[in-house]
Amino acid sequence: MKAILLVAYVMTSFAFAQQQDPVKGVKNLPPQANAGTDLVFSSTDIVQLDGTASREPDGIISRYHWLQLSGTPVSIANQNAAISGVSNIKPGEYKFLLTVTDEKGSIATDELKVTIRE
Repeated sequence: MKAILLVAYVMTSFAFAQQQDPVKGVKNLPPQANAGTDLVFSSTDIVQLDGTASREPDGIISRYHWLQLSGTPVSIANQNAAISGVSNIKPGEYKFLLTVTDEKGSIATDELKVTIRE
C-alpha cells in the first residue's frame, strides 16, 4: 500500500510542476514600433500608413493604433490596423503617430511625416 501512495505523490508533484509558468520571472521586452520612413506623395496618389515593420521580440503585437498629430484633419480608414489608408488629404505636411501594444500591455510609439505635393 505504501508503494501506491508513493506513485500517486510523484505523479501529483509532476503534474503540479507542469502547470507552473515556464517564463515566470522573465522580464517582458517591449515592442518596437516602426511607422516607416517619411513619405512624399502627390495630391493624386493613394496615401497608405504601414506599421508592419514593427516588431515584438518576445511575443506578439496585439494592437496597432494610428493617430494624426498635425496637418489639416484627414480620415484614417482603420485607426486600429497595421496598414490603413488616408483620405481627404490635401497638399501640406502631416504627422502621424503609430502606437503598438504587445500581449502583456507594453507599448512603443513611432512618428511618421507625410508630405503631399500638388
